[in-house]
Amino acid sequence: AGTLRSPELLLALVRVHALIKLDDAEVITEGRNRNVKIDLVFDRRELAVVVKSFGRPPPLKNEIARRRGSKARRAWLAATHLADAGVGTPEPVAFLERWREDRLVESYFITVYQEGVSSFAEELNNLLRHDPICSKVMALMQGVADGIRAMHHSGFLHNDLGNQNILLRRGDDGHVRDVQFIDLNRGRLRDSLTPRDRARDISRIYLPSDLLRVFKEMCYAGVPPDEFKLWEQRYRDRYAWHSATRRYRQPIREWKRRAAAGDSFQYPSERDLWLWDERSGQAQTTLLSKDRSRYYPLSRIGRTVFSSLKGIIPIWKEYRKLLAGAYTQPVEMKRAIGVAVEPAAERFDRQMALLSELGQVPVLVRFYHHRSQDERDHTVTAVKRLHAAGHVVSIALVQDRAAVKDSSSWMQFSDDVLSRVGDVVDSVEIGHAINRVKWGIWSFAEYRNLVASVSVLRSTYPNLTLTGPAVIDFEYPCVMAALDCLPSGFSFGALSHHLYVDRRGAPENRQGWFSALEKFALARAIARVHRRCRDRLIISEVNWPLSGTGIYSPVGSPYVSAEPRHNDPSVSEDEYADYMIRYLLIAVCSGMVERVFWWRLVAFGFGLVDDSNGDQWRERPAFSMLKTLLASVGETTYQTRMELNDTGAVAFSFRRVDGSLLWVAYSPAGECEVDFPLRVTGIVDALGVPTDVTSSSRVKLTGRPVYVECSDS
Repeated sequence: AGTLRSPELLLALVRVHALIKLDDAEVITEGRNRNVKIDLVFDRRELAVVVKSFGRPPPLKNEIARRRGSKARRAWLAATHLADAGVGTPEPVAFLERWREDRLVESYFITVYQEGVSSFAEELNNLLRHDPICSKVMALMQGVADGIRAMHHSGFLHNDLGNQNILLRRGDDGHVRDVQFIDLNRGRLRDSLTPRDRARDISRIYLPSDLLRVFKEMCYAGVPPDEFKLWEQRYRDRYAWHSATRRYRQPIREWKRRAAAGDSFQYPSERDLWLWDERSGQAQTTLLSKDRSRYYPLSRIGRTVFSSLKGIIPIWKEYRKLLAGAYTQPVEMKRAIGVAVEPAAERFDRQMALLSELGQVPVLVRFYHHRSQDERDHTVTAVKRLHAAGHVVSIALVQDRAAVKDSSSWMQFSDDVLSRVGDVVDSVEIGHAINRVKWGIWSFAEYRNLVASVSVLRSTYPNLTLTGPAVIDFEYPCVMAALDCLPSGFSFGALSHHLYVDRRGAPENRQGWFSALEKFALARAIARVHRRCRDRLIISEVNWPLSGTGIYSPVGSPYVSAEPRHNDPSVSEDEYADYMIRYLLIAVCSGMVERVFWWRLVAFGFGLVDDSNGDQWRERPAFSMLKTLLASVGETTYQTRMELNDTGAVAFSFRRVDGSLLWVAYSPAGECEVDFPLRVTGIVDALGVPTDVTSSSRVKLTGRPVYVECSDS
């Protein structure tokens, strides 16, 4: 190479054939093309290089080498092209070849040895197995995608772009510092690459299918064209067939390759993948729906169908009774509305201050199996502080795939948590979103094992209420199946459920026959009828995702696709606040739900408080509106609900401790004026600000609740 050219280097290269056979030569890889690390001494310096030996080709490949150049020559030309274009590749030193008439006897490609590099394959495997943090995986993918895009932009088609042929350096923050492409001898130089060319290269990259979807967009820095998508899938299918049949086409070579590799490297099973996304506060999907479905056991489907058929008639009858009695009974509002917190050590004092503004509301805290012992210790301290401050504290034990696979680890985790906070908490939710396989559970039998591990501790804490099964969304057949599969003799002290209705917009909007009210009633009917659960319903997670919060939103994580979104549930901060307050009123005042936990206090993508601007936290309208709601009705008793005229507007009445009534009114259909049945003496808006009373009988309403003071006279 130009930067290394010297007469002494040429003399040193003459000795390469002998140097690679010395005992102290370090063999990097064996196989058809052997890679050996040696030191070349020239110009009073020592240069560590890698020598790739291509060996003597068979007759057909010899003819190809004679016409197109040897593999060593082609690798050299490719490397110099990439280096000239500023694309990462180990610095080329030289290529050597020896011909005997028309026969290629030996050839070598020599590059500068790269200290401290690993491969994309190694880094991906390490993250998926030992450090499954979504932001780190995304950073790794983005760095590699940027490198591939630069390579393609230079006009080079690699043609063997497997994960192992991409070298890189990764910083402690997970970001890729350097991407280098190796094994270049199959490559082709083009003036420019077509979508089909790029598809051919990408088709050999391995990633779990949903991460692969993201990776393709990263490589294109946007939505890949349809031509790319078509050819990428064709090439991927073709390569999968090629790989699957290799052992039959080349049995001896494949046996040697497998023997050499042994158990040194293998990606984790796709069924066992588990990835945590801190920014959106959830486990992350790694597989597309069609690929997930391949791993679902038949028992999951069979149990769901059987439980649904068995329970549908008695539950439906109870549902009809409950629905008919909705809003007709008094409800104590005290401690009916709670908030979930994530008590990070450096932020918890500020969260305590925010909670103090809301009063002594119930608080839900999650303990995560995947987190460190230090984080668990801090969470224990936070729970005790919350209890000492007068909050009723509930906790949730959240699994990962490792907990599901290792019941002893899950039991040890549960015992550690309960031994330290079991005497100060009100209830314990076992598991999380158990019907979403991204959280690590593929079957009801696996969930039963999680519950069984915790249930053996029950005798130690007889006053502790265990809740579950923590199914998410309007998937009640899964609720019934999970209850049917609980360990013998075990039952929940309350049915806990994560009920989102966000994809329907407002909570009054319907999914078929069911608005939020009907969904609450049906869940309560299950709790009332099923013998494995007491007649109590707790909604342990609900919110609406916020527009404009990108990867911090549960529906935007972990990568904001350029593809157009359909049925996006994201809403503005004002809509978020309005919908949540109305959701809380419907849930509690209907008499269906004993307690609702707003998930969560602080989060950029979905919280009451926005923490995206460093230390400058911002209270969203939702925080002020919840504060006003709790201050107004938190110590009252709900009395009745009435519809106002024919506008669709509604009003809920609450009796204070002093006997006076307060009404909370709003119009789901939008702005309207209504005739209030009592004389209006005062109005306070949702943010707690008094507004002028312009009429003693007419009230202007919108979708945002207001607080109406009335007089009987």
